[in-house]
Amino acid sequence: MLGCPVYIPSSYGAKIRVDCYVPHVSREIDPQVKRPAIVVCPGGGYVYCARSEGEPVAMAYAARGFHTFVLRYSTGHDAAGFAPLKEVSWVIGYIREHAEEWNIDPEKIVTCGFSAGGHLALSSGLLAENKPNAMILGYPATSAPNMPGMNFMLKLLEGKNDVTDEDAKKYDLVPQITKDAPPVFLAATAEDLLTTYGALPVAKAYSDLGRQYELHVFQFGPHGYSLANEVTADGSFQVIDTAFAQWQDLSVQWLHRVFGKPVFTDKSTSKMAQIMKDMGLLDGTYKGKGAEFA
Repeated sequence: MLGCPVYIPSSYGAKIRVDCYVPHVSREIDPQVKRPAIVVCPGGGYVYCARSEGEPVAMAYAARGFHTFVLRYSTGHDAAGFAPLKEVSWVIGYIREHAEEWNIDPEKIVTCGFSAGGHLALSSGLLAENKPNAMILGYPATSAPNMPGMNFMLKLLEGKNDVTDEDAKKYDLVPQITKDAPPVFLAATAEDLLTTYGALPVAKAYSDLGRQYELHVFQFGPHGYSLANEVTADGSFQVIDTAFAQWQDLSVQWLHRVFGKPVFTDKSTSKMAQIMKDMGLLDGTYKGKGAEFA
């Protein structure tokens, strides 16, 4: 079902879809290995879903052996009532329901988000009905502040213009981190002003509670790097940076430490001999065209 979209039920919004990158199980893909799943939540300030933080990220993790899903959650005025949180919770539950069918370990589901998508991914681990088992946050927002010129996220999530400081408290996630919070991986840059209010307070809260976390703050780079390579560079602020680009490989190493590496039981490096045997090519029983095989 590589790239196959799943549409979220209409009660969650007709525009919402999940793009799935789950390879078909075959002779070459061991059905005994249950793989972790990563739900990617692109950023975009809850105004839109940034494509550079969606499919390219999912494909990068898929290339490392993870089953991946890109959630194109409700944005703009459709985000009212914190609809994206209900949607990511539904997706996590849906994946667990289909875990056996899709060769997924239901206890190894990860949310991965960037900026506002990082806010959503972290919210899923703290507030959702169906929680992930771990989270990967790239330069995350961790609140929706009620400040002039900066309260657009709060207005969208609340679905009103007249927002209050009390409304903002619902979306301030750091005070809501508890000793039960899932393990978290954080990547950000020192030059990104959001880091001071985003990744660093999350890491401190986890440290204070003795929870499992890993934090990488790279020196250079603005907000919004995504993979920081040629795939996600758009010619403007999302440029190529080889240092920050290491975050994705570091996150894979971290997931292997948290979940353990996949265990492969088949010692064969090729299935060709068995396929040839099944075709009758190795024992003289081939009955197809060509007398030389008779």
